[in-house]
Amino acid sequence: MRKKENNKQKKYALVLSGGGFLGAFQVGALNYISDNWNSITGLPGKMKFDLVAGVSVGSINGAMIAMNRLGLLNELWIDKIGKNGAGEIYTSDFIDTDHKGDQLKMKFNVDQIRKRLIPEFKIELPLLKKLALIFSKRKRKKIIAEILGDLGEQLKAGFKKFRSLADNTPLKKKLTEYLKKERIRETDFICGFVSLDTGKYHSTLHSEFEADEQLVNAVLSSSCIPIVFDPLKHLEYVRDAKLNISVNNIDGGVNNVSPLGDVVEHIANDPESEYEIIIVNCHSGSNLPEDFSDKNIAQIAARSLYEIAFTEIFNNDVKHFLKINDLVKQAKAWDNEIVLFDNGIRPFKAFNCVVIQPHEEMDLGHGLVANEKLIALRMNHGELMAKLEFKKSILND
Repeated sequence: MRKKENNKQKKYALVLSGGGFLGAFQVGALNYISDNWNSITGLPGKMKFDLVAGVSVGSINGAMIAMNRLGLLNELWIDKIGKNGAGEIYTSDFIDTDHKGDQLKMKFNVDQIRKRLIPEFKIELPLLKKLALIFSKRKRKKIIAEILGDLGEQLKAGFKKFRSLADNTPLKKKLTEYLKKERIRETDFICGFVSLDTGKYHSTLHSEFEADEQLVNAVLSSSCIPIVFDPLKHLEYVRDAKLNISVNNIDGGVNNVSPLGDVVEHIANDPESEYEIIIVNCHSGSNLPEDFSDKNIAQIAARSLYEIAFTEIFNNDVKHFLKINDLVKQAKAWDNEIVLFDNGIRPFKAFNCVVIQPHEEMDLGHGLVANEKLIALRMNHGELMAKLEFKKSILND
């Protein structure tokens, strides 16, 4: 039984942002919270959240926490991703998954690229045309033009099918092994993903999926980084006895890098409880400068879409939430009878909230790069920042 405050049941919500392999930062923070659960919450027993919400890597980490599998989550990040690198999650003909540095490194295997773009292209000439290539300059030009024409058509067809730089099949296999609906007990797990076709952000509860396969697909969709991974084509969930179908689904972080809105909406439907919110964000809210004058198209896309866009969404989400939360607290401190309303309909609530994120000057490397050194760095920094934030929270109280 949770302790009560003002005759309301005390509950704890966990919000996990996106961030690729920077998700190791979240695991470090969660390890600290788990080790200090009693002193942080005053509750006995092991770490147990009433509500967990995540997008992108936050949905992967969040699903494991909702299942109470922190040990398995550490095994995934330390023993598999840390020791074996990004290849534990995705394979790629274009990204070097064995890179030991901290920034994204591309690789270009001409034969592999040819197989991706023009898998069926072959030059098969009859004997007369082969002889013409050798002995006739005029016919040689004509034959080469025909070959180039065929090559151009093959390239057009290949580019239409070229949807991603990497294949996340290894991640799907792991999620299929790990994620089981029946293991999520006494916790609501919220996962967010976006349909490319409609642009709509879907916020779904684990209980809205009919089978483990759909839960796996939802978490996989939430972590499908645009351009990097192929969108997940079809996903179903049931809400209010109505079947919902979402197609061509991608990373929820594109629309909602930190799913605070999902949590606030869920809490609004639970008026009998008093929630405290812990937010673990993989991004500091600022981007470290980097020279992009000689970068290729994939690196530019990753920087603009994956780093800068996610950071801006964070700025417009978490900071907005914290500002409103602070205003509501100030109003209550001034006069307990003051009520601020959202669009004049629903009253704003104030929450006790702790935000754990990297130090703004800390370089944790590129979110698509993973190796033993980087995973250890990110986890250690996550643990340190969690420790500092909770100490700060105690001092402020």
